[in-house]
Amino acid sequence: MNLTQKIQEIRVRVNALNLKKTGENKFAGFKYYELADFLPQVNELCKELGLLPVFSIKDDIAVLTVIDTDKPELSIPYFSPVADAQIKGTTPVQSLGGVHTYLKRYTYMNFLELTESDALDAQVGTGNLTESKATQDQVNKLIAALTPERLTKMLAHYKVEALEDLTLTQASQALKKLNG
Repeated sequence: MNLTQKIQEIRVRVNALNLKKTGENKFAGFKYYELADFLPQVNELCKELGLLPVFSIKDDIAVLTVIDTDKPELSIPYFSPVADAQIKGTTPVQSLGGVHTYLKRYTYMNFLELTESDALDAQVGTGNLTESKATQDQVNKLIAALTPERLTKMLAHYKVEALEDLTLTQASQALKKLNG
């Protein structure tokens, strides 16, 4: 298999695992994937399929680079802008660890195409639709589609510091432009 076939195969296999979300946001009332919910199984599948995911952060961009171990010169990167986690009651080092954990989880979710509930559906009919922030699904799609250069230009265009600061309308417009 080539690299893209391997990535598609791991996505199908991970989906077939019917993973359970063990993380819970009690304040907002939703469950989410923690790294421990999928990383052990993903590591085994990556070993079997000849993939090596390498996570790194440089210049305010987090990258999960998926390397084909059969042809190490071939890789596909999954990008995410870095944002402050703003975790209350933590030391700066603990907050940094939280940022790393969030970014690693989100880049893996993009690589594996793991899905979370779409906050857009929860907003329909509330009158808050145009004022709400972009959904995590929209942010994930933008992260997957943008190079660092295009990300910088888009953030400047919408006058926001991070993708998470986009409104639903702005995120929808950006995705529409990207998808032609």
